[in-house]
Amino acid sequence: MRLLLFLFLAAPLAAQPSADAIVDAWLADLRRASAGVGRIEADEAAVWTVDGPRRLLEVEADGVLIWGDARPEREVDRLLVDGQRVDARRAGAAVDRWQRAFGPASREVLRPQSLPGRLLARGEPVESAADVYEGQRAWRVTFGRGGHAWFTRSAASPRLLAVRLEGEREGGRDGRQRGESGRLVREVRYVRVRGMDLPASAETRFTVRQRRRLREYFVTLTATAGYSRHVVR
Repeated sequence: MRLLLFLFLAAPLAAQPSADAIVDAWLADLRRASAGVGRIEADEAAVWTVDGPRRLLEVEADGVLIWGDARPEREVDRLLVDGQRVDARRAGAAVDRWQRAFGPASREVLRPQSLPGRLLARGEPVESAADVYEGQRAWRVTFGRGGHAWFTRSAASPRLLAVRLEGEREGGRDGRQRGESGRLVREVRYVRVRGMDLPASAETRFTVRQRRRLREYFVTLTATAGYSRHVVR
């Protein structure tokens, strides 16, 4: 009887794969599915906001996000600033102004969304646990430097459901001199396309503490984006 009870209690533990096993299995599937792929494109619909003591600024941008051998590239086709249509060619100038005003915070919020392969390959998975993500049974993998990833409960061929990163960020050299620091939270959800898990939506929030003329206040930068019509070349 004691042996049967021990086996009953131990069975769920044996069925749960380790964090390393889950990530390694996902990376192996990614390598097979991405063999021969040179370029991936997706339509991007993004909204960026700045909420501070002075005003709320909202920017809408529609275009195409391109993942290739280098860093992701964003091509903007339509740009609205506070509801007013502006020339999409001015998107680069707008990004430059944000970076000068908010430093590393704006770069984190505005930068194009990356594919998850490099992030998970460089991460340090330390723990796995049974969980539920948006109603779906999942394995939650915790990484050593903070952050979590959710996978479907398949030990042999798990799908990536989402990645969540959060933590404190310094304001860079110039930002530290101005007394700036902030907290970043980013969550990305994924969709399976031709055997690869590609971004379907992303939400980023960066709350920055700034000091100006002996005053301290907070500015929140946010970015939400949806990705559709993925094309694998």
